[in-house]
Amino acid sequence: MKLSAKFLVPAQLALLYDFVNSLDLRQYTEKGVQHSRHDELATARQLEEWLRERELLDPGAHLSAHGHRLAVKLRAALRDYLQVEPEDRLQENQAAAKLNEISGAFALVVAAADGEVSLTPAPGSSPLGRVLAEFHLLATTARLDRLKMCCAQECCWVFYDRSKPGNRRWCSAALCGNRHKTRNYRQRQRQTP
Repeated sequence: MKLSAKFLVPAQLALLYDFVNSLDLRQYTEKGVQHSRHDELATARQLEEWLRERELLDPGAHLSAHGHRLAVKLRAALRDYLQVEPEDRLQENQAAAKLNEISGAFALVVAAADGEVSLTPAPGSSPLGRVLAEFHLLATTARLDRLKMCCAQECCWVFYDRSKPGNRRWCSAALCGNRHKTRNYRQRQRQTP
C-alpha cells in the first residue's frame, strides 16, 4: 500500500509525499517493538520498482547509476527544504539553494491539455520531474506550507497538516507530540527539588 493512500494524502501531492517518505528515519519503540528504519530507494533496482508501481517507468526501462544518485539527491534536497519552518522558507537559505541546484537536472515542460496547464517531465528526461511538478503546484496553490517535517528528532516524517490553523508540529500528536510532552514533563520533574 502506498503511504499516501494509508495516510489519506490529497491526490495532488501523493507522489511528492511518497517520494520524500521513501526514506523512513523514524526510530522509536511502540508497544515493545522497535521501528526499523529503511530506504525504499536504496538501490537503482528499488527505485525502478518504485517508479513502476506509480506507472512512471515502462516495464523494460532501466535507470543508470547516475539517475539513481540524482533521485537520492533530489529526495534529500526536498526533505531538507521541508524541514525548514514554512515561514522561513521564503528567505534565502541553504536548503533552498540545494533544491535549486539539484532541480536543474530535471527538465520540465509546460503541457496544455483539456483546458489545464501543468508542468511535466520533458521527453527523455527523468520521470521524477513529476515530483518537482507536484512541488511547484503546491507552491503556486499556497498549500506547500501544509507539507512539513515532524519536529520530533526521532521521527523526521513528512506529513500533510490538515489542521484548520495549519500549525501542527508533529506528524501525530498521540505519538510524537505525546513523547515530546512526556519527555519535557520528566525533565521538569527532575529539576524540581
